[in-house]
Amino acid sequence: KTDVIEKVDEEEVTEVEGWAPSVSLEVNDRIETGEEGEEELYRQRSKLYRWVAKDEDSGEWKERGTGEMRLLKEKKSGRVRALMRQEKTLKIIANHYVVENGPYCSLKPNAGSEKCWVWMASDYADGAESTEQFALKFGNPDLAKAFEKAFNEAKQTNAEIISGEKASKK
Repeated sequence: KTDVIEKVDEEEVTEVEGWAPSVSLEVNDRIETGEEGEEELYRQRSKLYRWVAKDEDSGEWKERGTGEMRLLKEKKSGRVRALMRQEKTLKIIANHYVVENGPYCSLKPNAGSEKCWVWMASDYADGAESTEQFALKFGNPDLAKAFEKAFNEAKQTNAEIISGEKASKK
């Protein structure tokens, strides 16, 4: 027994008289990411690692993803945050304000490497706040130095905004 299969073009539309779809779909061309009201100050492709502690004395660096580390300045408040999305999935892997407070956002070289920076931050990448230790690795030392400069400028910008807010509250 042989089955005959008739193939039709995908774009061929059959109209049935009196039939109407029960649901109409609208195409939304505009996707909001939450980054619309922000100005990009810095962008560079890099690899992000997160410190995972096994116990009090030991732990290891786990790769969180590769993507573009960006420093974004809010147009209304002027505050700067660090945002990094994974390249292929666009999942947020780092999201925090660049504010130096004790050990937070204090850049340190990682194990003598000129291509890698380490810092701690209150991160919101998973939705809830969590204290994370990050390492960001670049392709060469020049890119790492450019990140350090931009990161420190962002810290200075945020420090000026915060001190201005504190002064106006008094």
